[in-house]
Amino acid sequence: MASPTHHNVAIIGGGPIGLTSSILLSLCGISNAVFERHPDTSIHPKACGINQRTTEIFRTMGIEDEVYAHAAPPEIASRTAWYTSLGPSGREIVSRDAWGGGIYEDEYKLHSPSRYCILPQIRLEPILKRRAIELNPSGIHYSSEVTDMQQDNNGVTLTVRRNDTPQTIRARYVIVSDGGRSFTNHLSIPWHGHPNIFDMVTVHFKSPLRTLHPDPRNFMTWFSNPELGGSTKTGYLYQVGPWPHVQPPDPHNDEWVFACARTENDPERFDHQAMVKRLRRTLAIPDLPIDILSFSHWTVNAIYAARYRVNRAFLVGDAAHRIPPRGALGMNTGIQDAQNLVWKLQFALQDEVKYDALLDSYEIERLPIGKRVGETSLHNMLSHANVMDVAAGLDGEKSVEWNKSSIESAFDKGHPGYRAKRDAIDRAQRVLDTEFKAPGYEVGWFYDCVDGSGEGGDTHGGQLLEDGSLNYGVYVKSTIPGHHVPHAWLERGGVRCAVFDLLALDRLLLIAGRRGWEELGDERVKYEVIGEGEWEDVEGEWARGCGVGRDGAVLVRPDGIVAWRGERKDLTPESWRALIDKVLCCEDVDRHS
Repeated sequence: MASPTHHNVAIIGGGPIGLTSSILLSLCGISNAVFERHPDTSIHPKACGINQRTTEIFRTMGIEDEVYAHAAPPEIASRTAWYTSLGPSGREIVSRDAWGGGIYEDEYKLHSPSRYCILPQIRLEPILKRRAIELNPSGIHYSSEVTDMQQDNNGVTLTVRRNDTPQTIRARYVIVSDGGRSFTNHLSIPWHGHPNIFDMVTVHFKSPLRTLHPDPRNFMTWFSNPELGGSTKTGYLYQVGPWPHVQPPDPHNDEWVFACARTENDPERFDHQAMVKRLRRTLAIPDLPIDILSFSHWTVNAIYAARYRVNRAFLVGDAAHRIPPRGALGMNTGIQDAQNLVWKLQFALQDEVKYDALLDSYEIERLPIGKRVGETSLHNMLSHANVMDVAAGLDGEKSVEWNKSSIESAFDKGHPGYRAKRDAIDRAQRVLDTEFKAPGYEVGWFYDCVDGSGEGGDTHGGQLLEDGSLNYGVYVKSTIPGHHVPHAWLERGGVRCAVFDLLALDRLLLIAGRRGWEELGDERVKYEVIGEGEWEDVEGEWARGCGVGRDGAVLVRPDGIVAWRGERKDLTPESWRALIDKVLCCEDVDRHS
């Protein structure tokens, strides 16, 4: 075997999380290599919803505009609805705006310089791949399966098999983003949570459905068919482009995804013929043209790894948490894992001893997020049956005749139960805000452990409810340590940017109201002033949300998390350096050693 190839960071898995990790590392100037066992990017649509915290990361990575260019147009990306079917007898149960669009658009614009978008993983991954290769031309390896990993005091040794030829790779650290396929278990890390909840099947196909859909504005259509026992068994349908639509449009090129749980009438494993039959039965369009591109059997899990770090190995994405696809939190959480980890690796690669506790903070901060997101997404999934089906009058345990009779009152204005049924359906879709309008879950999450002085109190400015749960319905802008730096638009010399755009990948950012803070020094801090002829707070949003006066400042980490806020008085270069050490988790290290 040839001599090992050396990298600072090796990445196992080249899906969206692994590619994001590589891009961020490359932007920091850190040598890295990605090893993906498949020959190319994903062939199945998989994740679609991309929330604002993730599009902010894409902004940093230099791909935000390209992602938007291929994403679903606004008229498709912000609607969802429930139907009994799409056939001649099918009826709409209820429809609504969702995902920061429609009636929520103005509210979401206040959250971030970036916007929520819809783009399936099959179209996102090639964008990530191109950017990763642009920054790291020789470091992205497909058809390269990591078969073994061994750690020692100085680094990690990987065995990589490519074209049946083993190769040895040495790295100082390794990021495990293999989708939970093997290396979480290889590291002897147990899984917690709710495994193997039920089995699903997903099919990716072409069909002229937009011309047949009663309201083609709906990105996602949920089916609650009384003949199939309610929503989970009936399934759901969503559009996957490709966008932008070609002109003139050819409806036969439109691509869709349908997913459902198995019913008692379905086979153990679907083949092409059985899948077409199931699709036509659910949609109630017997002669629908269907060109199946791929289908996949999978199991719903809501689990998280007990540890995210084992010595020099770090779990990200599905290797750390496997999340039901409700609320579009899975891929987003994984990409946000990578953002949290990479800047910490950047410091540790400068001084492994000094910043080792900073690496420990990755698990401390991200593990509770992965656990909560799994529980949230499971709640969302179960609510379709437990809340919407119940409101509509469907019960998977009852007969087809009973369900047909029960749901009928939702459509008959002359029925004595009509008003009560419609009120129940309206309440149900508001309960499902946890999936369709949940800025607290999408952008309002924070790291309570960073708030060492307890500035957030019991409710963290209202982002927590009195029972300690996250207030999912709103995003509360705050500079309480642990929260994301609030969004505001700035201008200087004719240049317009967001506060987020001031962040540095390799340093902390201090945002002050006056000059003079830079006299404190420390090469680990970038200094910016909003006011005094520097950056202008054009809409006054920073002044309203920064939480400090003109003599104060806000210290922000490279991942946009507020690390500290306070005033200049009594700070000396020595005490300032000690404060920065504390923020970077190295306060116990002898700075002069």
